[in-house]
Amino acid sequence: MKLRSFLLFCLALVLTNNLWAQPTAFIRADSIPVFANNNQLINPWAGGMNFCQFSAIDLDMDGTDDLFSFDRTGYKITTYLNGGTANQVDYHSAPEYISRFPELHDWAILRDYNCDGMADIFTYSIGGAAVYKNISTIQNGLQFQLVVFLLHSDRSPNSTHFMSNIPISRVDIPVVRDLDGDGDLDILTFGQASTEVEYHRNMSKEVYGNCDSLNFRWEDRCWGKFQENSLNASITLNTTCPAIPIAPPDPNQTDYSTVRMGGFIDPNLSDAAHAGSCMECLNTDGDNDQEVLIGDLSNAAMTFLHNGGTNLLAQMDSVDAQYPNYDLPVSMTIFPCPYRLDVNNDGADDLIFSPNAENTSENHHSNYYYKNIQTTNTLRVDFMQNDFMQDGMIELGEGCYPTFFDYDNDGRTDLLVGNYGYHTQSGMYPSKIALYRNTGSTNTPSYTLITNDFANIYANNLNLLCLAPTFGDIDGDGDKDMLIGTFDGRLHLFRKDPGPADNFVLAQSFYQGIDNGNFAAPQLIDLNRDGLLDILLGDQNGKLWYHQNTGTATNASFAAAVSFLGGVDVRDPYSFSGYSTPCVYEENNQYRMLVGSERGFIYKYGNIDNNLNGQFTLIDSMYISTFEGGRLAPSVKDINNDGMFDVVIGNYSGGMTIFYGDNNVSTGAENAMPSNALTVYPNPANGMLTLDLSTSSWQDATAFVLYDLTGREVLRTPVTRMQQQIDVSAIPSGVYVTALVTRAGISQRGRIVITH
Repeated sequence: MKLRSFLLFCLALVLTNNLWAQPTAFIRADSIPVFANNNQLINPWAGGMNFCQFSAIDLDMDGTDDLFSFDRTGYKITTYLNGGTANQVDYHSAPEYISRFPELHDWAILRDYNCDGMADIFTYSIGGAAVYKNISTIQNGLQFQLVVFLLHSDRSPNSTHFMSNIPISRVDIPVVRDLDGDGDLDILTFGQASTEVEYHRNMSKEVYGNCDSLNFRWEDRCWGKFQENSLNASITLNTTCPAIPIAPPDPNQTDYSTVRMGGFIDPNLSDAAHAGSCMECLNTDGDNDQEVLIGDLSNAAMTFLHNGGTNLLAQMDSVDAQYPNYDLPVSMTIFPCPYRLDVNNDGADDLIFSPNAENTSENHHSNYYYKNIQTTNTLRVDFMQNDFMQDGMIELGEGCYPTFFDYDNDGRTDLLVGNYGYHTQSGMYPSKIALYRNTGSTNTPSYTLITNDFANIYANNLNLLCLAPTFGDIDGDGDKDMLIGTFDGRLHLFRKDPGPADNFVLAQSFYQGIDNGNFAAPQLIDLNRDGLLDILLGDQNGKLWYHQNTGTATNASFAAAVSFLGGVDVRDPYSFSGYSTPCVYEENNQYRMLVGSERGFIYKYGNIDNNLNGQFTLIDSMYISTFEGGRLAPSVKDINNDGMFDVVIGNYSGGMTIFYGDNNVSTGAENAMPSNALTVYPNPANGMLTLDLSTSSWQDATAFVLYDLTGREVLRTPVTRMQQQIDVSAIPSGVYVTALVTRAGISQRGRIVITH
């Protein structure tokens, strides 16, 4: 640990003094044009979408609602600014807001609970929901503050006032809406028995006279007087329901087999829990009560229940099991979920549907947009498209494994991108390689989709799943061949034959018997610098394999694997999988390596040359970002001929982000490092650090901020005194830029190393 701290400290000195010739930072290159089907994509590098949850939020505080998307795949957040054009969908990718959100998982919906006009966050917490309050200001920008780790409700309001969590499963999505029309937000969720809907009424207006509190009581255990079948999505109306319990049950008499996701359990509710449901409320007939849409894990359709009661006493009186039955009904392979928001700037809420089942449902045409065609306070929708927002970005289904390669030898670097697969109604996952040809210049890249089935790998019925390509001249004939890693851990060699640039022919399946377990992510690279291409492999376990080429330039022969190469392991400490995807490149005549991971980090390693039997040095554990999604796959190349490396990153949502290397960028805020750097110690730090502003006008300071080397904000804490302690124990090891925010903006910056 002392050696590692020393190495990182030395790295900080090197970075601070700008001694590295290659880039120390990256800037997003979202402006690189991408064309597909004769159209220029609006948001090409937004990163793909699979199983999304949509909410409205004013990101830039200009008075117009923008768009927030949360993808269950990798818990990926995507943000879009709204151009505000009337009667049009007018969103443009705004990744600068992503880092402003806290780490979220499983589900996240945005609602304004305290009536301040700013959307707050309701998200999954163990057994229920956590709430983050929107505390944004014009001066400090978008910010959130945790106010409740686990929402509670009065579960016995008629007697003991027993408080317990509102039960919400991680696979469910609740309703958070004003159901009784009093101005504060209430909650609907399937109860522990999972067949009836619990209504938790917010009593903020009743108790405090305003809507700025989260004061819930269990109002109804069978809201709407209906029941969903525990085994399928069928609905029974006019059900009877026991009253709210007088007191919590005796735990010694509780049947804990009925536990769903925490909270106390009523022994009278003995139905078995089903796997998952999601809901949204809407008013279709203008009578001020709330109808409900229900999606279910066992159902491909959307169920609509009409409310024949009132906003105080819901009573569902009819069912549309194929909503909307008057238009094209929603139909997905499994578990569609509804989201109500105005997406076309006409002042009326529309509906978006997206699946909620990871890896088992639509993944590239998975966002169904239904436009509200009513002009009154009712809702009636028409189907518009099944690829909302996806039609404007690079979208390759699930998984995205890019590699830079000049396939046509025109001197311009193209992009070849494999994927895990495109979901089909049959349940099959066709895996393909897409070719994005560089149709720009050597200095100004521009990419055009030529085919989504490069070399006809899918068309030729090769039945390969999860394609991760790499290129190199493996047979010494002067052109580069293609080696593909697949789901089963095997490699497949495609020889480049004379003729068209895409004339790659399968030369050997299960190449030389190499099998690294599962999810082979190969790179052809002369790792030991003997003039022969070796094979470097990532795998599902998060480690690296190395097969040395012991043959010749024209007759490759690969030795048995060296496993756990360099001691690299990119697994999360609490996970059995890591999905390592390596990319070795040369920097200052020395090898460096980026390794993507399942958890969304890009790790950078050095000390590779002449050290293939030793431990590589972890230079940075968060080299690019933690906000590009899950199962990241990097590729490195100078694509704009400026002498600096650029990076493209694929993610499991089926999209990519791209970064230019830039020596002049150290954070996303300013371009130059001022001489009056912050006094922060110890450096390196591994738990607590001290911010010392005794030589500054600290009264003007408002916040202390840490950025990673891409300019992504990873920590922000208010400045309250001249010297204060700051907890960095949860920040991953790496090199960070420090910044002091004052009322006039960022005034001082420096660098710090964090080690653990």
